Amino acid sequence: MTKTEIYNEDYTKLNHAYIQIYETYQKLADAKDSDIDVVNILGQVLMVMNPTLDKIKSEMTVKTRIKEDSSSSAATKKQSHSNVEKEIGENGEVIFHPKFE
Repeated sequence: MTKTEIYNEDYTKLNHAYIQIYETYQKLADAKDSDIDVVNILGQVLMVMNPTLDKIKSEMTVKTRIKEDSSSSAATKKQSHSNVEKEIGENGEVIFHPKFE
């Protein structure tokens, strides 16, 4: 199996893991008794994972599946969901970016 085949097969799973980590990060950051060390480490993981996912996506040979909005006519659009911003690029790829406060 080649790296591109692995990227094609596992990108969506990695992207979902990224979102899950971010949601946990956000909840822990807002907790009354949050552990600042854990919050900081999760933030660092997200900071490293974001460009890594972009790199993987750039080397994929298949498009990720997205649900198209019928009112969308722009090549690139941004949507906000929870604390994660979703960007849909020119080729239909979906890129998730957390909104750090």
